[in-house]
Amino acid sequence: MSKWAGTLSTTEPYNHLSVMQVRQGNENSEIFDFKVVRNSVPYDLTCARVLFCTKFKPHILVEKEATVLKPKEGLFQFVMDDDCMQRVGDQEGYFEIYEDGVLLDTTQNFVYTIQSSILKMEMNGESYIQRLEDLLNQLNDSFANGNAEFEKELEYWRQYVADNKELLESIDPGGALLNRINELQKQQEELNGTLQTNAALQIGGETPRPVFSSALNLLRQKIDRTKFNVLHMTDIHTDYGHGRTSWKYADMFWSHITNMQSLQDLADVAIYNGDNADCYIKDKDISEQQQRKFGIKAIRSAAIPTFVNLGNHDNGSPPFKRDIGKVMPGDIITNEEFKDFYETKTKLFDEVRNGDSLYFYKDFEDKKIRVIGLNTNDNNQSVFNSDGTYKYGSHDHFAMQQEQLKWLANEALKVPNDYHVIVFGHCPLHETIFDNRECAIKILEAFKLGTTVPIKSVYPDHEVDFTASFINQGPGNLVGYICGHWHDEGFNQIGESIKFTQMRCLNGGFSDPALIDTPQEDCWSVLSVDTAAKKVDVFGFGRATNRSFTY
Repeated sequence: MSKWAGTLSTTEPYNHLSVMQVRQGNENSEIFDFKVVRNSVPYDLTCARVLFCTKFKPHILVEKEATVLKPKEGLFQFVMDDDCMQRVGDQEGYFEIYEDGVLLDTTQNFVYTIQSSILKMEMNGESYIQRLEDLLNQLNDSFANGNAEFEKELEYWRQYVADNKELLESIDPGGALLNRINELQKQQEELNGTLQTNAALQIGGETPRPVFSSALNLLRQKIDRTKFNVLHMTDIHTDYGHGRTSWKYADMFWSHITNMQSLQDLADVAIYNGDNADCYIKDKDISEQQQRKFGIKAIRSAAIPTFVNLGNHDNGSPPFKRDIGKVMPGDIITNEEFKDFYETKTKLFDEVRNGDSLYFYKDFEDKKIRVIGLNTNDNNQSVFNSDGTYKYGSHDHFAMQQEQLKWLANEALKVPNDYHVIVFGHCPLHETIFDNRECAIKILEAFKLGTTVPIKSVYPDHEVDFTASFINQGPGNLVGYICGHWHDEGFNQIGESIKFTQMRCLNGGFSDPALIDTPQEDCWSVLSVDTAAKKVDVFGFGRATNRSFTY
């Protein structure tokens, strides 16, 4: 029997609910029966999944599944648990409606009041409360899943221990809980963020939507597993959708990642080449949620080596440049913060980085291929205007700094003579607002020729001055430079002393409603490198076309 009931709307600016008070620890009694309507008409929930969503500071997201009771009448039931009651006081939540892994709609927010329980404990004066056993479980989960809040949780725990020694001795006389928590502290200093979610919930769906099945099967038949195959997606601009940005259907883009991942068994590596999230709302919290969600979907669920490059939308700077013409510190995700989202500190796939840099290389010895990923948004974030704003806010400015360029010349491009090198970066190398693009081009030319070249520029705040030499290793095999950003397809021959191929790739996101539920809704490619013939065949999926080039 339900304890609470009411009507939720996806279209009206209000809900019809009574005051709802829940108590922490009531695991199976906080039962809600809701009716969801759209334009005052019951929402048809046939074949739909309904998920409750809420958020607790600091950036802890909760998604829990409800049970649809009468789909034609829009009736469903939700049982609230402790994950939904982490903080005493008023809490906002809402429900998302999915079908085949695609977000269809959301209800308006509603408020429920969380009351404390005597069986719970208060942590760090913040009204965050939970059972002692639950704390241990949470710390274990944090360690296993890579939780950036691990250190903060430990700090809460240390303070609680200091303030409640007598209580702890009475409930944990052997010190088992304390010992285990201390072990976790020794094992891990800093772990990545976590998304609290049902194990069954898969972002973008666990399998491709039926509309894509035939096209994916056709693409499968074209791929030669003996070649070096790259799954490549760029400019997908994932978002929460709901018409909140120019990408009105962005909530559907997650299923496109599922499509590409369905071919992992035929590929050697996957590259997401920037503008992975749109981040076009002036809210850093939302931008961080988007990037965390993208990292979970693209990287943590990967079955093959998978790497993510930065694009100019990813840090959340576009709306600030659009609305106020400047970006303040604290408004955007910094390059340091991206290292958690994109797993550069953990090096999940045994790649080589410059410390924990946002650029990398990965060798595939069996096929004698080296893949290099560059950070074309390597702007100097320590330089500010007189009003305290960032001088280089990333949305409208690209750069590569000396440290990355020297690493490219002195480490990433130092390969055995029989290796072939393919380079990925978000921004085209002939983009005019790209500081030190000329330096990158000269380095790649010198690698291909096996020569020595001075690398120097005088861009303010991005100065470069060193020498790149490849004389000892001789001429190199440069497959090409693969990029996105311009949302188009094409080839460029780049270089002065010798040419190499730059391939531009179409954006993964779409905005035309006529494409919905067609294969053209999606857009990405498989690059198949034949090192013997020095040829790359590009097999496009959805709006991407088939093409090829030699090197």
